Amino acid sequence: MEKFKSYLLIALMALMGGVISSCGSDDDDNNGGSISGDTVGTYILRCTISDYGTLPQEWASVLKQGLEQTVKQEMKNVKFEVAKHALDEAMIEAQHNNFGFGDELSEYDYTIEFYLTDANGKKLYSRYIEVKNGKATLK
Repeated sequence: MEKFKSYLLIALMALMGGVISSCGSDDDDNNGGSISGDTVGTYILRCTISDYGTLPQEWASVLKQGLEQTVKQEMKNVKFEVAKHALDEAMIEAQHNNFGFGDELSEYDYTIEFYLTDANGKKLYSRYIEVKNGKATLK
């Protein structure tokens, strides 16, 4: 279990480095309308397990807690399109580094959700990594 937590922490640190470098800033005024690619605001990248599948309860709890506590990246004064790009890049990095679905979890099936919220916590955009038998597929 400790070995798994160490792998998870290392993977999360690598993921956050990619997310931070993917974000830019923009000084455009907020248009006050609905969310479009040009809408500037504060967006928060988050991550959780959306489907536990065949994960045992003890693994599910550790993984979910680690994801929710570690992956919480706030992006201020950025266009919505930039925030979406950061989320997409984080997912690609996660899949490339086998993030959260290493040897200890290779026999289980589950789904990880990456999502963006606005400053009020409203979910605006989400994508999924489906893990089956240790192989991750972006959805």
